[in-house]
Amino acid sequence: MPIHSDYWEYWHEGVLDPTTILEQYTAATNNDLWARWTAALTQTSHYWARHPQPPGSYRDTREDYVQFAEGIRADQSITHVIQIGIGGSSLGPHALHDALRRLVPPDDQRPVAFISNLDSDDFDDIIQTIPLDTTLFIVVSKSGATEETRVNMQRLVGHCGDSVYARTVAITSKGSILDMPNRYRRVFYLDEKTGGRYSGTSVVGGLIVSIALGSAYWQSVLDGAYTMDQHAAIQDPVHNIPLAMALIWQYQRQQSGVQVIIPYAQALALFPNHLQQLMCESNGKSITQLGTPVSEPTAPVVFGQPGTLAQHSFFQLLHQGTHPVPVTLIAVRYSQCTNRYQRDLLAHVIAQSSVFQQSNRPHTVLLANQLTPQAIGAVWALYEATTVLQGCLWDLNIFDQPGVELGKTIAQSVYTTDGLDDYAKKLRQFIDK
Repeated sequence: MPIHSDYWEYWHEGVLDPTTILEQYTAATNNDLWARWTAALTQTSHYWARHPQPPGSYRDTREDYVQFAEGIRADQSITHVIQIGIGGSSLGPHALHDALRRLVPPDDQRPVAFISNLDSDDFDDIIQTIPLDTTLFIVVSKSGATEETRVNMQRLVGHCGDSVYARTVAITSKGSILDMPNRYRRVFYLDEKTGGRYSGTSVVGGLIVSIALGSAYWQSVLDGAYTMDQHAAIQDPVHNIPLAMALIWQYQRQQSGVQVIIPYAQALALFPNHLQQLMCESNGKSITQLGTPVSEPTAPVVFGQPGTLAQHSFFQLLHQGTHPVPVTLIAVRYSQCTNRYQRDLLAHVIAQSSVFQQSNRPHTVLLANQLTPQAIGAVWALYEATTVLQGCLWDLNIFDQPGVELGKTIAQSVYTTDGLDDYAKKLRQFIDK
């Protein structure tokens, strides 16, 4: 059954009809999915970050960072850009930049890099290959206290000296320890309600993409994302791709704890990394918003790799493994660069889908005519909407990550206190011996 939106088409066969799934959900839970969806939407500040007529603060921030980006592009003394951040401060912006960069002539780009890992090898690998004296740095942390970001910023200052602050832009929330306009070249503020994994279309992704590729490309991404936001508001799973995907995934989740994303487009090579965080961190929870245990399995483990690379890696398991694994094949009719081998690539999409269908393996196909900036923005918003809708189905708080926070808290105390449980003490002793 195909479903169409402005930039994407969705194809699925051999699964329960999404309308039936929605009816069963409503009957079983007596919940109004659309009331939850509307309530969730009012909390999603990323919706306003790309809205054509946002409230004042969102409008002012967008105008400010776009104007700043164009000023940097006109400054010939800035040749490179490095963004320091982790999680949504890196995965999403990196994926967006990689998806767009082939559309821009090389001589009209600023090369970019991302530093995220606490492991110093990540930092060293990057700074050894980039002229730091002509590089603009963007440090991103809503709290300003994210350990990996804080440590990498300390490494940068240690390597370059305090003068590097004059070439550093901070993106943070008001009142954080990064909120020091007198120290940094510029400070841009992030709404407290903007979660990292949903910040890709905010200043977090918008600033570096606008500097690297130009604000016109970025505006087209926002336009495409907003178009999908409007499509996602259609209250009919037969005509709403995110709703159909959320309902079908919920049904498939009863049979499998894994979801595989396979983009048959090199431009989307980093997309599965972003989706892994978006979906797992949002809905990987076992407690509802009422504090009660969830009565069914929630978010699956999400992973992926570009096709056809994945076919030579783990597709044997997908085709003939003992556990059925839902797969989404993402395809485009026309390549961003050359169409010389595009029919060969599409032949693999058709072949893999056919084999999955013959063996009754759950899968769907997402198809775009071409990966324009608008289409990239639309598929970005499509998965955000699908993730939010799934969280509504399970009644989860999609904007927190208490498990992640607990791990951070314990890590801070491992070498500063003896207040560890016996297991942690034994493991520390094993590692330190």
